[in-house]
Amino acid sequence: MRSRPRRIALAGLGVILLAGLHPVSGTAAERPQDAMNSADLELALKKLRVLGSVLYVAAHPDDENTAFITYLSKGRKARVGYLAMTRGSGGQNLIGTEVGEALGAIRTQELLAARSLDGAEQYFTRAIDFGYSKTAEETMAIWGRDEILSDIVWVIRSFRPDVIVTRFPPDGRGGHGHHQASAILAKEAFEAAADPTRFPDQLRRVKPWRAKRILWNAFRIDPASRDPKLPKLITVDLGAYDPLLGKSYAERSAASRSMHKTQGFGAAERRGPVPNFLEPVGGEPPVEDLFDGVTTGWSRLPGGGKVDAALAEAERAFRPSAPGTIVPHLLRARKLMSRLGDDPWVAVKVRELDEVIRSCAGLWMEAIADQPYALPGGSVGVELSALRRTTVPVVLVGIGLPDGATLRDTSDSTAAVTDRSLDVNVPFTAVATVPIAASAEISHPFWLREEPTQGAYRVTDPSLRGAAENPPAVSVRFDLVIEGSRFSYDVPVLYRWTDRVAGERYRPLEIVPPVSLRFERRAYLFADKRPRDVRLVVETPGPAVTGAVRLDLPAGWSASPAESVVTVSGIDAPAVLRFRVTPGTAVGSETLAASIDVGGTRHARARSVIDYPHIPVMSFLPPARAHLVRADVKTAGSNIGYVMGSGDEIPQALEQMGCRVTSLTDDDLEAAPLNGFDAIVVGIRAYNTRPRLRSAQSRLLAYVSNGGTLVVQYNTVDATLDDKLGPYPFRLSRRRVTVEGAPVRLSMPDHPILHHPNQIGPSDFEGWVQERGLYFADPFDASYQRPFSMNDPGEEPSEGSLLYAPYGKGVYIYTGLSWFRQLPAGVPGAFRLFANLLAGGKG
Repeated sequence: MRSRPRRIALAGLGVILLAGLHPVSGTAAERPQDAMNSADLELALKKLRVLGSVLYVAAHPDDENTAFITYLSKGRKARVGYLAMTRGSGGQNLIGTEVGEALGAIRTQELLAARSLDGAEQYFTRAIDFGYSKTAEETMAIWGRDEILSDIVWVIRSFRPDVIVTRFPPDGRGGHGHHQASAILAKEAFEAAADPTRFPDQLRRVKPWRAKRILWNAFRIDPASRDPKLPKLITVDLGAYDPLLGKSYAERSAASRSMHKTQGFGAAERRGPVPNFLEPVGGEPPVEDLFDGVTTGWSRLPGGGKVDAALAEAERAFRPSAPGTIVPHLLRARKLMSRLGDDPWVAVKVRELDEVIRSCAGLWMEAIADQPYALPGGSVGVELSALRRTTVPVVLVGIGLPDGATLRDTSDSTAAVTDRSLDVNVPFTAVATVPIAASAEISHPFWLREEPTQGAYRVTDPSLRGAAENPPAVSVRFDLVIEGSRFSYDVPVLYRWTDRVAGERYRPLEIVPPVSLRFERRAYLFADKRPRDVRLVVETPGPAVTGAVRLDLPAGWSASPAESVVTVSGIDAPAVLRFRVTPGTAVGSETLAASIDVGGTRHARARSVIDYPHIPVMSFLPPARAHLVRADVKTAGSNIGYVMGSGDEIPQALEQMGCRVTSLTDDDLEAAPLNGFDAIVVGIRAYNTRPRLRSAQSRLLAYVSNGGTLVVQYNTVDATLDDKLGPYPFRLSRRRVTVEGAPVRLSMPDHPILHHPNQIGPSDFEGWVQERGLYFADPFDASYQRPFSMNDPGEEPSEGSLLYAPYGKGVYIYTGLSWFRQLPAGVPGAFRLFANLLAGGKG
């Protein structure tokens, strides 16, 4: 639970509860909210007079049309939301090794970073990105159709869009099954949201809502050749220039599109016409504009005309060099808004207006923690600061803090601390000590707090339904009087430090466990019955901790010692424990878990820090687990060179197999001797991400010709790689097998890759995760041997998952099988088959 905020008068004279206050807007609390510059203020003033809204719907992070969203938000001044079905955990990662749940957390923040630039809001359903799907039917069956439909209905009823726009059509033109499903469910939710008999349990918190229409943001459209019997298209030019932005919407959107860095979606700024098309899908068809028939001004609310008049007067009086002069007009509009009742538009516009007033007053408010982490049951010091930088009179009348907090004024002033008038450019400062409840939730993504189903996260807190991220761990509320009117601003507590390269940086204050446990490997391979060491790192972000550590082992496995008492002396002083683990007799993959008992409280989470410059720093706190793999794995050749690509954990898996792995730099590939390696493995997307690797291709093929084995893992489709990756021509394709249990046919049962040093059979393809493989070769030269054939249900067989070619004295292998998922996930057969690839079938 988060502590209930309370208001503390600056002299400590009384406590008043606060509720329903406005958060200071920002992206993932990456930094305190800056005042808007004059161009942004003018845009915000115009936006205050627009009461139109659009909900954009698609499947994944990076599916949204950021240019269209920018046009709606910045050009049409509408309120815009993007509803993503999933958080993208099934994708690949171009910038690091995180996959699965950690990747989903990163991509969530990438979406929030994009929204901070295009001005839209971000929402999600509980659906899991379980990997590529080829049909909407499979997708909805795995997600749970009704559960995800209810989430979309909830967001529609909460957001109340006038228009819904889908990125994809509901048929095969949408490609990915998730894409198709997002369109199918959006159309169904468009109707269901207006029906009080659908999901009636939601009506305790929201009301039914009917959008005016639902449209498809169509692509690959040629209006000139379009069948005239089809619905009329609405055309918008996203290349239109906006003087307030200094760019077109397409130019401006390149920055938000480029936030999807894990997917390699850096975008160029487009100039000139960028026509986009909207095709009616349901509801009242538009005639000329997507908002046809929608009242998008204050006249949609009874009595709203007076509000619009006051805002129009503020817009006319606005002077970029003196924005504070319009505050009286804005306060008049705010007072008029308060008389309009409880229509949700009033709350939206009051929130926007309060941000405009804050910027016109040049207000800076921040709450900076003295450490990046706080512990449940502990406390954190917070330095508070408020600064007025214009002539608009501002009085600080109180600060809202969690229950039990204490406050000390540190301003260099002899003035009374109650009802403190803020002097121009003279900061008010105070220091608070904030207690953290023992029951406080740790700062792990809320959608991962409970074990998910195969297709959906479990989110039981209704206040988090549809939300993008956790609420701030701790917030502080500044109570102000601005020209006689009361305001309250909610400011998240952040941690600030100075990086010698990047300069000033911020990160959200996080609540973390007092101790964490981390296995050194994600998977431990037991290639025979012999015991082996498992190392466990125990860390604390706070004071010294002593506890008893145990491993939770599957039946038939044992560890020595059974329990180990450890003391971690403090931050930056981790303890490393070694357990001697003896495997069971059954072949297969099991889960290994660790826990520590500290004073009768059990802790069982790992902690890693995710730090990329385009998103806030965050802790990831999954259960402390690893995979135990009992498989008879023989190896032939143990000296392996590894050419890392975009990032994977294959080298660690090879070390588990007993290999000695050397990471090869570009200089190594171009000049160092290679003939000492038994095999060289090229990591995923290496040719996509390492340009100099292409120039070293002739040396790699010479290494093969002289007797080496070269194993090349998947790369994405790139015409410049066509017929250049191997000793004989082949091309990469988008063919893949997405069903992880799809049958694998051994097309060449006598092929040496199936027999040396491990005998490979059907059981080695059991227990695979997410998919069989991707970016299969097709077409390919007849010189390549294809020992495997596989396909998804209803499709033609593909033989391009693994190409094998003797070349000179050695062997070349291209493989699109998803080793980067299978080996870290502890799939026994994947270890056995990859050992055979390293041997090249030679022996």
